[in-house]
Amino acid sequence: MSHTFTEVLERAAARRTAPAVWDDGRWRTWRDCLDQAERTAAALHRHGLRAGDVLAARLPNSWELVVLHAATARLGILLLPLHSAYGTREVQRLIERSGAVALAAAAFQRGHDRIGEILTLHERCTALRHLWVSTAGATRPGTAGLPDLAELFDEEPDPAAQLPPAPADPRAPLMLLASSGTTSQRPKLCVHSHGGLLGNAVAAAADGGLGAADTIVSASPLSHAFGLLSVHLALVTGGSVGLFDGWDPGRFAAALAAAGATAAFAVPAQLRDLLALPADRAVPGARTPALREVRTGGAPVPRELADGVRRALGARLIVQWGMTEIGAGTYTRPGDPPESVGTIGRPASGAEVRIRNRDGAPTAPGETGELQYRSPYMFSGYHLDPELTRAALTPDGWLRTGDRAALEPDGSVVYRGRADELINRGGLKFSALEVEELLNDLPQLAQHAVVARADPRLGQRSCLLVALCEGERVTLDDITGHLVAKGLATYKLPEQLVVVDRLPTTVTGKIARARLRTIPLPPLPAPSPKRPSGHAPGATKATG
Repeated sequence: MSHTFTEVLERAAARRTAPAVWDDGRWRTWRDCLDQAERTAAALHRHGLRAGDVLAARLPNSWELVVLHAATARLGILLLPLHSAYGTREVQRLIERSGAVALAAAAFQRGHDRIGEILTLHERCTALRHLWVSTAGATRPGTAGLPDLAELFDEEPDPAAQLPPAPADPRAPLMLLASSGTTSQRPKLCVHSHGGLLGNAVAAAADGGLGAADTIVSASPLSHAFGLLSVHLALVTGGSVGLFDGWDPGRFAAALAAAGATAAFAVPAQLRDLLALPADRAVPGARTPALREVRTGGAPVPRELADGVRRALGARLIVQWGMTEIGAGTYTRPGDPPESVGTIGRPASGAEVRIRNRDGAPTAPGETGELQYRSPYMFSGYHLDPELTRAALTPDGWLRTGDRAALEPDGSVVYRGRADELINRGGLKFSALEVEELLNDLPQLAQHAVVARADPRLGQRSCLLVALCEGERVTLDDITGHLVAKGLATYKLPEQLVVVDRLPTTVTGKIARARLRTIPLPPLPAPSPKRPSGHAPGATKATG
């Protein structure tokens, strides 16, 4: 895109005088956002923040976060939004890794008093020159002596002070987004430019037919690329956005109705929660007449879920795949046939995909290999880490995604899971994702994931981890019988069933596969001579 964030905001403010940003029952216009961002930028500038500095923000989806996004863009400051689910350790590591000089944090968020954590960060992160605390929703007054974020919003501007010119180059960095590996010793921070993020939104809007009449409400945090896209879509189209924080299906259904949403963003697990609401709390019971589209991604989308969305919500389902490095990478289109829900669609306009085998050669149609991606909207690299950046890209500029996929003849992409989700049982390899997809329609399972267990003879055997719906029971024979009835090969059947209270999830509701390894598991059962797959009936409860 050939415009910067400030230019796009100015254009939206001029084009749309109607309400544009809905937050907790209150509407504001894009002009309100532009004016407030200018005042907040002036306050940040008076506190010594300059272009190239990093401001970290651990805030809920809110008007304050949107304004900070606009204010930092105005000054050329890089905004680093932090997931609320991060602990103090992860936040500290990201602040230190980014070189952030300022932090804006919520004192109370999603039922947790954060003042103690904020004070710890203030003490440990010695590079932080400024810290502001938001007291919105706090259970106790005051900020323990720390500056209140409201000061940045309420401070009276100095008429004699002049701000530097806003960034004019769309290639200038706009923000940092934390990629996978944020809990490692070397977290990856993706640098995104004005033109990259906004250009991705322009392409998604054009491909999806979204325009100024649309109102988008996302259940995803704005610290994640999927949630952030909802704000950028509304901005580039001159439409409107509804801000929603936390996850409660009843509250989300009410927010869709209150904001008059025409499009909703939610991951598959959230959609299942929404469809499972009692009739008196569900969207069908208070149907949102304007809702015509639900955009989802981050996990497999079975046909039954797509049919449920169409039936219960009266909306079409758009399936999207993306990464923090990419944004909205591929997605189905509104005019695609229903069977296209089995794919992750086609690349965003202006982007390209290719599939490569282990030798780097192109795969044949339908053949599985590594999905590689290239687009003008991608990140420009990992912040302060040229080595990681070089490793992530091919010499000709394609991102090595680490995802496995196949190409259909029409250019649609069929997702086959992560390379690290492959299980190698005695030389026979299969994807954990394939097995998980076949279990999506088992009503007893609230969550499930297939993981590899080390085996001295076979190399690996598969274990199914499940969290059950309230009052439900399931045995390994129930599981394998269901899979056999669907035609799954014997060697792919789970050989152990472990029941847990709940599986760990990411901030967007996906199963956090890296954290599955921390669940203490009982020993694998001995292979049964009666079953080639070595099944043992029943289930084991994980402890610890």
